[in-house]
Amino acid sequence: MKEKKEPDEFYSKKLENEKEMFNRIYRILEIPFVYKLASILLAPGGYHLIKPLHRKAFGQSSGRVLDVGCGPTLNTPEPKGLIVGVDVNPAYIHQYTGGFVDEDPQLIFTPPISCRHLGFVASADKLPFADGSFDEARSNAIFHHLPDDVALKAIKEMCRCVRSGGRIVILDAVFPVKAWTRPIAWLTLRLDRGRYARSQEDMLELAQKSCPGSWDWERRTTTYTGQEFLCMQYIKE
Repeated sequence: MKEKKEPDEFYSKKLENEKEMFNRIYRILEIPFVYKLASILLAPGGYHLIKPLHRKAFGQSSGRVLDVGCGPTLNTPEPKGLIVGVDVNPAYIHQYTGGFVDEDPQLIFTPPISCRHLGFVASADKLPFADGSFDEARSNAIFHHLPDDVALKAIKEMCRCVRSGGRIVILDAVFPVKAWTRPIAWLTLRLDRGRYARSQEDMLELAQKSCPGSWDWERRTTTYTGQEFLCMQYIKE
């Protein structure tokens, strides 16, 4: 006679199976091509609707610019100067730079002639650069992948790496103020592989805790499904 499984054991096994299924999906999304395709399908219109926000935030970017959590491609406007990508995924860095991974942080001060993209494998909360090395530090849609403790350290690291008078710019998707007014946007963000999506208030609180001061912010709709991005900017004193 077959032994009957206890309810707790049954649901525990079910949760394990679901977790493994999502982990497999997330691993597939680590492939640069799949990641880019998924971004297009899940955020229709994003390429066009986010442009005004990008132009406003990055229209005057110049000098050495740090791109934290850069992913496989530069998803924000090219600065007038050097862009340095950082990501934990070596495959992303290879694609970001055109086929190589940099290892010496000092290279940002004397990059190869005609080279405008460098890339380093590193975590957002432990950047390998000296204090004040950059004129700007930016991130695009990475903070909903980071738990609060890592997110706080990441913002502090971005501030540390920027010179006095330099800028920190953080863009990320946020939950709708009322879920029922933008149900598809809410659901898309809720099911995103980033497990730490936040409200606007939570994002601003993180920023203030990390770098107390005056953070300018703007919120805009960035997809045809109603998803919204929050853009926060801080000038380091």
